[in-house]
Amino acid sequence: MAPAGPRKPEDDPKDAQVILHMLQIRAVRIFQDPIVAGTHDIQELSKTHDAASRTKTELWHRILTYYLPLYFPEAGRFHRSSRMDWFLAFLEMFPSPHMISALTQEEFAKAAWAGVGPKV
Repeated sequence: MAPAGPRKPEDDPKDAQVILHMLQIRAVRIFQDPIVAGTHDIQELSKTHDAASRTKTELWHRILTYYLPLYFPEAGRFHRSSRMDWFLAFLEMFPSPHMISALTQEEFAKAAWAGVGPKV
């Protein structure tokens, strides 16, 4: 594809005709300054929410596709289940298997139940 060169003079009347037609049929958007309109804060909050949501989704995908299969391959069954909150609390307490294996079975059971809370 050839690079776009300077515009030809004959293109300008066509552009002007298109702009005139759009004005006639009222296919226009009126620019409103967000600060003057009072929507700037809402726009910033919306952008922040979008960025946080994207980051949360990216992190969750990394956990599901890399971390869990590598360290806890049996954990796939907890994804999208009613026990997800329990499992996330468990992962927060014991982020790697060596932290579990460092404890005796009784110590691990006591620590896991203390962090997870009562069985519902």
